Amino acid sequence: MKTFRLVGMKIERDERYAEIPLEGGLIINKEDGENRWMIEALLNKNYLSYFQELKEKDDELQMLVTITKSTNTPAKVTAVIKEVVELEQDKVSVLFEGGLTANRPRGDAEKLLSELIDEGLTGEELLQAFSSKWHNLEEAKS
Repeated sequence: MKTFRLVGMKIERDERYAEIPLEGGLIINKEDGENRWMIEALLNKNYLSYFQELKEKDDELQMLVTITKSTNTPAKVTAVIKEVVELEQDKVSVLFEGGLTANRPRGDAEKLLSELIDEGLTGEELLQAFSSKWHNLEEAKS
C-alpha cells in the first residue's frame, strides 16, 4: 500500500463542490487490483453532525481530493463514508473508501488543443494558452 498526504478535499452536494477545510489527512492506495483507496480526513468538530448524517444516508459521494501539494490537480473520487469518529481537541476523523474516476475524457484535452492550434498558436504561447484554459475548465466543473 502507498500512503500520501491529503491536502485538499471538496464534496459534491447539489451539483456543486463544497470545500471542506482539513486539519490533516491521508489517502492510501490499497493496491488491491480494484483501484480502491482509503481516505482519512481530520476535520474540525463542527463537521461531526454533517458527516454523521452523510454516513447514515450511505450514499456514494463525488469528491475532489488534492494529494501531496496544493498545486497538484485534484483527483476525482467516488466514495462512501465508512466511519466517523469524534476525537479529542475538537477534532473529528472521517474515513472514506472509494475509487478514482476519470477527471475528464481525453477527448476534452485533444479538442481544446486542436482549437488553440486552429487559432494559430504555437510553441510557448500554445502551452500557456492550453494550460490556462485547461485549468479554467477544471475550475468551472468544480
